[in-house]
Amino acid sequence: MESFLRYRDAHHPHWVVRAYALAPPEFQRLLDQEIQWLCKQAAAPLLEVGCGAGRILAALGLQKGPVVGMDLVPSYLLAAKKLSLPVFWVAGDGFASPVRRSYWQTVIFAQATLGSLGGPEVRQRMVACLADLVAPGGLLLVTAYGPGARQARRAWYEAQQRAGLLPPFDATRTRDGTFAFANGFVSEELRGEELESLRPHGFSGAVQELPSGLLVTAWQRW
Repeated sequence: MESFLRYRDAHHPHWVVRAYALAPPEFQRLLDQEIQWLCKQAAAPLLEVGCGAGRILAALGLQKGPVVGMDLVPSYLLAAKKLSLPVFWVAGDGFASPVRRSYWQTVIFAQATLGSLGGPEVRQRMVACLADLVAPGGLLLVTAYGPGARQARRAWYEAQQRAGLLPPFDATRTRDGTFAFANGFVSEELRGEELESLRPHGFSGAVQELPSGLLVTAWQRW
């Protein structure tokens, strides 16, 4: 979580609006596949944790709710509200969510945010907190960058650097699917077995790899 907070506090103030518009073709393919996969799974009541500026909820286009987008960055939520979606926007942290437990048919934790939280122990805690929000029979939808997405990620990060949205890489720490930046932000890839090891108790479901190299899993609560 410390890594993400450094990223949030140090990047360009318009990052959340501009970064995805800069996606090179190979990374746009990854984003498109993520949306397509989420659309097949998502149903209300739906909560997206780490919703950013509402990119995913806008693409899902759910008209029946409740649908809630939650993020801990105020500027992201301000940008999301400009979309005029039938969504309730909530300020909150996934580790201490202000919304109802055991209520949501779908909880989304996407945009590969899992790899930027700051290590395996933090990832495990986050997934456990998210699992507590899912209703019996509901789904926890999680995505993460796999090794197959490494080249597309680098191309996207470099596009953001050229636009002044991201600082340079920390060359001493950027290797083997870990991209570290001069402001302290670190984005890590996960192997399929690493993501599978995070599956919460009381949930079933397997990890899949999309053609773009994005790892996805739809864990269902018993």
